[in-house]
Amino acid sequence: MRDYSPKVFEQLLLLVRDEDQSAREWLDREGYEELPHFWDAMENVERSFKWLMENRFPELAATVDAMNGNDKAKVWLLSNGQRELAAFVDACNGQTGAVQWLVKAGEKGLLLIARELDERRKKRDKNFFWSFLNLGNPFR
Repeated sequence: MRDYSPKVFEQLLLLVRDEDQSAREWLDREGYEELPHFWDAMENVERSFKWLMENRFPELAATVDAMNGNDKAKVWLLSNGQRELAAFVDACNGQTGAVQWLVKAGEKGLLLIARELDERRKKRDKNFFWSFLNLGNPFR
């Protein structure tokens, strides 16, 4: 994985958190076009996943696959020296050990993104759970 500055992670966080168009444009303009494609692939945009593969970012494509439950992709990350991305996948799912590993490794940018994605996952899961319980209005 490329080395990204804190400014790059800041822009990626804005894109993830707010779908910030100016952050997307900044990443593209500054030569980090793989990151908007990474985010789009996370959002299930198939052409962005293909773009990552065709433009020599297989580690980001494998990260997307691993986040979607593909254990072989996670094994690929580990066997190809991408431990920080494998830990990132687990941190996005709230695994404390992975968060601790990223802290020790000094991967603050990945931690910020993982935290945001974990919060999104928790919110989605909570909404999904409550959607099963349609109790109506008990005060009517």
